[in-house]
Amino acid sequence: MSAGPAVRPAPAPSAAAVPTVGVEEEFFLLRPDGRTAGVAPDVLAALAPGVRATAEFARCQIELSTGICRELTAVGRELSASRGAVARVAADHGVRLAAVGTPPADAPGFAALTDDDRYRRLVATVPGVTGEEITCAGQVHVGMASRDLGVAVLCRLRPWLPVLLALAGNSPFWRGHDTGWSSHRFVVQRRWPTFLPPPCCAGAAEYDERVADLVASRAALDDCGVYFWARLSPRYPTVEVRIADTCLTVSDAVLLAGLCRALVMTAVADQVAGLPVPATPDRSLVAAGYGAARRGTSAVVVDPWLGGWTRVVALLPLLLATIGPALDATGDRALIESLLTARLRRGSGAHRQRVLRRGRPRAAFVQALADTAAGSVT
Repeated sequence: MSAGPAVRPAPAPSAAAVPTVGVEEEFFLLRPDGRTAGVAPDVLAALAPGVRATAEFARCQIELSTGICRELTAVGRELSASRGAVARVAADHGVRLAAVGTPPADAPGFAALTDDDRYRRLVATVPGVTGEEITCAGQVHVGMASRDLGVAVLCRLRPWLPVLLALAGNSPFWRGHDTGWSSHRFVVQRRWPTFLPPPCCAGAAEYDERVADLVASRAALDDCGVYFWARLSPRYPTVEVRIADTCLTVSDAVLLAGLCRALVMTAVADQVAGLPVPATPDRSLVAAGYGAARRGTSAVVVDPWLGGWTRVVALLPLLLATIGPALDATGDRALIESLLTARLRRGSGAHRQRVLRRGRPRAAFVQALADTAAGSVT
């Protein structure tokens, strides 16, 4: 896919300014009939040392993560190795590792929660949302020099977040039915009071005040429970982009990581150059988020630079033009253009799930999901 002309000056980040990148992915453990299986403690206990896997909110979930990476090829290698290792141990326990944003077959009240005090307090804070509303997301962490700079980056990322969601939709099924959505996870997550676009703040102090208000009002349990679409990580010196569903394949995850890092680098360069910040109201971002969740790249979203509403697929040349200097600085231009072209040719994770489901018995579909999750970068 070739980039169209840029519509605004694009300061070129230097190769010396390339930040680190890391990925966290959440997965479901499924029985052959597609129901979730609360065996994560057993699977985690059986993993070999060195596999970056941890418990998640529900016992039917596992989170995998990379280390701190400098290159996207390292991200791909680590995700491939971790997915493969967990998939093999899961199979030994009679279950399948599935990289999907929502489980394909469960009924209300399906999830037994991980035995953890914080999770119990979270259930008490937001009753009626936890337990039966379990989803799996993918998060990309990009290293940040300061929290003040990170807040400025969040403000500049805002209009691009629905575009990332449109590319990363991977949750069409819910309770045994096709919902018609590309990312039904987005719909489910909207029940959480803090699942919102990140605020556009003057600096870290104002951002911290916003987070503190959400915790004080009990809209969030703590700062880790503030689920902005992108945020300053409460744990690491990173900007954390968290709007995406967990990715169906490693290739999709590498594409997402590369786009996020390039967008962050571009935002930093624009901030240093003093370029204007795109002004997109929250109501427009939320509407664009719903559109992206429903229709994927066929959705209309707000053009980050020209305003108005534009189809996502028509914005992708602008996206590549905008992040092109960053991709050149990281050496990732050819890889990202190739992965994006392949993604558009194959369709979204949601589309590919539907293809895998069509005409297959449930057990064959679940096995196909497991085979896809454990595949390597293509």
